[in-house]
Amino acid sequence: MDDALAEVGILFLVVGPSGAGKDTLLDRAREKLHGDDRYVFARRVITRPSEPDHEDHESVSPDEFNRLLEDGAFSLSWEAHGLKYGIPMTYEVERQKGRHVIANVSRQIAVEARKLFSPARIVVVTAPKELLAARLSLRSRESAAEIKARLSRQAPEISDIDGAVIIENSGTVADGVTALLRALKFRDLAATP
Repeated sequence: MDDALAEVGILFLVVGPSGAGKDTLLDRAREKLHGDDRYVFARRVITRPSEPDHEDHESVSPDEFNRLLEDGAFSLSWEAHGLKYGIPMTYEVERQKGRHVIANVSRQIAVEARKLFSPARIVVVTAPKELLAARLSLRSRESAAEIKARLSRQAPEISDIDGAVIIENSGTVADGVTALLRALKFRDLAATP
């Protein structure tokens, strides 16, 4: 590991509503940063079977997830949409070694996580509700009623939090990726609360 990575890395908490394009932007950013040892993308543990149309994740049963949680295997964990999610503790170890960790997390835990894991930066990926609905519909994973319920879910509003980077992902994928890469290369931590 490079001596330039001697300080604690930044935890980038990427959040946003379903359909905002987080997975697409994260996948493309991962490709662009491939070979840059300063960045590591967290692979989540989820109580959902692995399927080709879902993100690459480690699939576990609810019982196994609970055992991992009890054993302290996660630096962050939460429940959403009937599933349990965890960010393995190994990524916090990498962050302590100076690597910047990019994690796709729930809006419900982002603010508290930013307090716990300094330095941390919240990156909000969002899009207009009509576009979110259209993107979710294209996935063909949920009924129209389930999409409506998902979009109306009340989650903490984080677009007004000091220091949060907002990415309006309603343009091209290339534009969204450029905005995300710009957010990940943020250097001025003095503004981070």
